[in-house]
Amino acid sequence: MKKLTSNVLAVVLSSSFVVGNAQEKQKDSVKVKEIGEVVITALGIKRENKSLGYSTTKVGGEDLSKVGNQNLVNSLSGKAPGLQVISSGGAPGSGSRLVIRGGAKSLTNSNAPLYVIDGVPITNANDGNSNSTSGISSPNRVADINPDDIESINILKGAAGAVLYGNRGSNGVILITTKSGKARAGKPQIVLSTQVAVDNALVLPDYQTVYAQGSRGVYGEGTSFSWGPKIEGQTVYSDAAGKNVTLSVYDPRKQFLQTGVTRNNNVSLSHSFNKSNIFLSAGHSLQTSIVPNQEYEKTNFRFNGNTQVTEKFNVGVNVSYNKTQGNVPFAGQDGNNPIFALFHTPVSWDLKGYGYVNPATGEQINFRGGSFDNPYWSVYKNSAKTSSDRFITSLNLGFDLTKWLKLTYRLGNDYFVDNRVIFRDIYSGSKVKGYLSYDDVKRNELTSTLMANINTNITDNLTLTVVVGQDYNKRTYRNSIITGNALAAPGLVNTNNIASFDPGYNYETKRTLFGLFGDVTLSYKNYLFLNLVGRYEMASTLPENNRAYFYPGVSGSFVFSDAFDINKNILSYGKLRAGISRTARDADPYLVFQAYRKAEYGDGFVPGLTFPFNNELGTFVGYKVANTWNNPDLKPEFTTEYEVGTELRFLRNRIGLEFTYFENKNTDGIIKLRVSPTSGAAISIENTGKTSSKGIEAGLKVIPIKTKDFNWEVNFNFSRIRSLVEETHPKTERIYMGGFSGSPAIYAVKGERYGSIVGSAYMRDANGNILVGSNGRPMLQSGQVLGHVEPDWTGSVGTSLKYKGVYLTAQLDIRQGGYLFNGTEELLDYYGVSAKTLERESGTIVFPGVTSAGTPNTTAVAVNQNYYGSLPTEAYVYKNNWVKLREISLGYSFRPAGFDFIRSIDVGVFGRNLFLWTKVPHIDPESSSFGTGNAQGVSRFAFPSTRSFGVNLKVQF
Repeated sequence: MKKLTSNVLAVVLSSSFVVGNAQEKQKDSVKVKEIGEVVITALGIKRENKSLGYSTTKVGGEDLSKVGNQNLVNSLSGKAPGLQVISSGGAPGSGSRLVIRGGAKSLTNSNAPLYVIDGVPITNANDGNSNSTSGISSPNRVADINPDDIESINILKGAAGAVLYGNRGSNGVILITTKSGKARAGKPQIVLSTQVAVDNALVLPDYQTVYAQGSRGVYGEGTSFSWGPKIEGQTVYSDAAGKNVTLSVYDPRKQFLQTGVTRNNNVSLSHSFNKSNIFLSAGHSLQTSIVPNQEYEKTNFRFNGNTQVTEKFNVGVNVSYNKTQGNVPFAGQDGNNPIFALFHTPVSWDLKGYGYVNPATGEQINFRGGSFDNPYWSVYKNSAKTSSDRFITSLNLGFDLTKWLKLTYRLGNDYFVDNRVIFRDIYSGSKVKGYLSYDDVKRNELTSTLMANINTNITDNLTLTVVVGQDYNKRTYRNSIITGNALAAPGLVNTNNIASFDPGYNYETKRTLFGLFGDVTLSYKNYLFLNLVGRYEMASTLPENNRAYFYPGVSGSFVFSDAFDINKNILSYGKLRAGISRTARDADPYLVFQAYRKAEYGDGFVPGLTFPFNNELGTFVGYKVANTWNNPDLKPEFTTEYEVGTELRFLRNRIGLEFTYFENKNTDGIIKLRVSPTSGAAISIENTGKTSSKGIEAGLKVIPIKTKDFNWEVNFNFSRIRSLVEETHPKTERIYMGGFSGSPAIYAVKGERYGSIVGSAYMRDANGNILVGSNGRPMLQSGQVLGHVEPDWTGSVGTSLKYKGVYLTAQLDIRQGGYLFNGTEELLDYYGVSAKTLERESGTIVFPGVTSAGTPNTTAVAVNQNYYGSLPTEAYVYKNNWVKLREISLGYSFRPAGFDFIRSIDVGVFGRNLFLWTKVPHIDPESSSFGTGNAQGVSRFAFPSTRSFGVNLKVQF
């Protein structure tokens, strides 16, 4: 890397600016962005940054790995405007959701971006818990990638930059470039690195420590309630202990939770020789949970090689193998979620002392009945184990036919298999007879791309670049499940132990895409650029009449600082850009032709009667419509988006500013509409719905101090997005997105912003006063829109300081606006364990409001379990405002004297998720209970986020 001088460009955290710390050290992730820098765009096409008519952001690899985060998605939080990352919590291997520019393009289908690694599209599937309220904590598959292997990430945020990827790139594209073998000429480079971090819960609920388990002031076990007597050392009989005990105060959370540890080790070799280069790496990480007996392990191997076979022919090969395995937690409202039971365990219950297994009978010891298990039973008697193998490979061929014509062919494949074993032992609350399932998931994605690149000068001032090509994409998915709902003996995880099998499940999908594309760029005097792009695509998941479609795009940029005689000491660089494009999204497989299933009938006493639908011999077989009415005239979803923006750099690049405004319109949404069972099905596939989004993205970087030995940089990001559900369906103004079986749920509501919390609310009069009934309790109404989940704005502040070999970096993330349902607080209050329920000591309360006659309410009600059980969803909906100290790293880089074979040694400490400022009680409002799908804005006993402190060491030879 070149040493920094006064001509170094300010690095801005947005648009086409590089994210990182501009330092002189060899290890820096920052690539100093000169005006003529070449950046990677769609399909690996390399273009000058100043020629781009749309917004991109580049993130350096060092910024992803320096604080030890093994999930790539979480590492991108706050690194670029327009990106929003939502975590499922701090469980090892848990998934995270990333969306670009609001993620409101599709009402019910995926709004996740496409991930591409070294030119190969890969899956980021989260098989198992998207929009789910129960199940296991499933990872998003991008987390398989080793962050230490990443050279850089380029983010294509708008449709204009992603047209060439077709419908797969309609939600934006994350372009990942891994490290190559480029090193010192003729000398191999070896890098060893290690990190160790300890993890603890960032936020835990506030509990009352005064009242014991029981109901209506009376002590009793076998209940979730802590509405018993005051804990005053009295003697009570305990069924769990089998004897009289003294009522005492315990801390079940402290008894159960532990300190998690994350270890991460990597080694890599890079070498350039004889017009060839190679990069080899191996990595291993192991994360133990803050919950006992749960961990997640990841092993990575990578080979990247490239050779110039002849003067005009080069070959590149990329191969990676990723192995993950672990015992992951159950999530959400699953009866085996240890957090659910732990968080409402009464303070009078000695969780550790009472144990969890009756030694005489083998039955479970639990503070409550029902389907939720003792936390220790959940982690030691039940398990959700996953083991996956993944291969990502690519072959790249380049032919320089002439000085102006180059052919490129790329063949890439992403294959993984995930084997899951779910075990619930006999005497588990939700499965008293036991449960065992073997769930195998296989995915494969093959992509073939052929491109021709033409670059020629039409005149001395006019340059033409043309890229034309064809690509083919085939994706397959297979899922097979063997399930036993009764076990013969406890503790045995084996199919031979299954006493009663459920019917087997096998499901397979196949889909293909065929595309023809073209990209034309005209450059006038290297300061005025026009880009035209188009793609013709055919999707196998659509009916024949609708499966072919075309979408174009046009963008341009004007570097006016080069066109006019402007003092570069004042305005170092100035660029205007604009773009408009159209993209599409196809359907999931098998939503076109109608599916049927074998008919059966029950008379209320005898199920499975065959006559007259099927005779016993099977010679006459009757069928009925499956659960879904498919659509033989299904069309793709379409998005039209335009954006305008500017990039400015002042005072010899000491100040950098980038600004983008965008709007998009999304039509023909493919939705699964709930219909009356009398129609013969429960779901109907429809083309309907219209959404829109508009917003601004801004980035500012300032270099207040810059000397030979000392450098200080400050970065600011800001995004403000407004989405709108303009149309839903003629038969309904609400489309279900996800939620609980009761209240609340998340809907797309006509006239509201994308993602509305719908649940019970206070009834109010014309003046907004809460109506109180004659019993003194508030009057409620169901099915009300309580707020949108979309933030009003998000931002981040980052800083980096470097004095000689010492460096310090920090990042603060901010979210303001939008709403969140705090289901954790709702149940803590209902069960009587929250500190708020000490209000019971007041005896009664007069609820503030008015009667139906308009007079102030004067009727007092008892503050007891009935009171908290009568409150609506609205009482637990909060503004989702928070500020989080996301990360800090402090380190020292030096070259030891007398050890010429050591290029550098880096030692440092780091912290992640260090502090949280929010008015939302009991929880980290950033975590979600609904997995990685579109339905967000709900947290009910989600796995706690974790605060991490760690040390790292890296040695380069």
